[in-house]
Amino acid sequence: MKQPTSESTRIWKTFLCFTLFFLAAALPCLAAEDPAKFPSKPINMIINFNPGSSTDLTSRKLADLAGKILGKTIVPENRPGGAGVIGANDVAKAAPDGYTIGGGTSSATVVSPHFQKVPYNTKEDFSWIMLHTEQTQPFAVLSSARWKNFKEFVEEARKNPDKLKAGTAGVGGAPHIIIEQVFAQEKVKITHVPTSGGSEVVSLTLGGHVDAAMAMALCPHVKSKKLRAIAIGSETRMEVAPDVPTFEEMGYKVEAPVQWVGVFAPKGIPPAIFKKLVDAFKKAAEDPSFKELLNTLVLAPMYKDPESARQLINRDFDIMARLAKTFKVD
Repeated sequence: MKQPTSESTRIWKTFLCFTLFFLAAALPCLAAEDPAKFPSKPINMIINFNPGSSTDLTSRKLADLAGKILGKTIVPENRPGGAGVIGANDVAKAAPDGYTIGGGTSSATVVSPHFQKVPYNTKEDFSWIMLHTEQTQPFAVLSSARWKNFKEFVEEARKNPDKLKAGTAGVGGAPHIIIEQVFAQEKVKITHVPTSGGSEVVSLTLGGHVDAAMAMALCPHVKSKKLRAIAIGSETRMEVAPDVPTFEEMGYKVEAPVQWVGVFAPKGIPPAIFKKLVDAFKKAAEDPSFKELLNTLVLAPMYKDPESARQLINRDFDIMARLAKTFKVD
């Protein structure tokens, strides 16, 4: 039997290498799902905060509603940690096929990158399906407290520097930045008490361990009258406390990122698949049962489509970058 020559062996190996190379390059395209058939299996939603939080409750509700619209289950999974960074990174690094999405807040994408090293680029690594909720931020005291309005609180702080304590959900968040700005404009000093999150803010405030606090988690307790809001850190007043003015209405100049909850995805999802997700979640956010949940949690609806969300987040990211450099938040 005639043995192959070294030249023919070399040609055969070269042909085989090229064949394997082109097959490998074509596999992603061959494996890509037909957008018309999306979704053909359950979708995973990574929620980057703890179960029971407003982020968790709103994300789960939307997942349930959007899943029914799409015809496949959207499975929520909590991956908290690092002020939301762990879950956000898992979404950023997921395959951009539409089967991994996220539910989270501005904390991980707008605030955290300026106070810790994060493994993603906020402006480059995410596609924003929508923003759906603004987190109202009341500055509140116990209903039995001696301060009936914010002016009275400020005057006592002026007479007793550093004595009054005000809690927030953490260093560098919008509530912390706002109260630091406000009291700096009044030229008075209070003691900031940072916590691990909303639930701790609530327990410290209800327990009388801080004199006041500012956090979205206080909203249900303002509604139940356990707490008295004496100022509002958001752009609009609270429906459950319509007589309480915002800081801006009281003449303070405040600048901080909008506190929102939204749904996001990895960058690079095929446009047709991404549009299906956007349409389903928009319809879910319009569902009366979701609006009822927001009302129960005392949250304000704030729908922003992908482009509006991107513009807001990029703007607030730049605001936070400047504030982190020029404003003391430690």
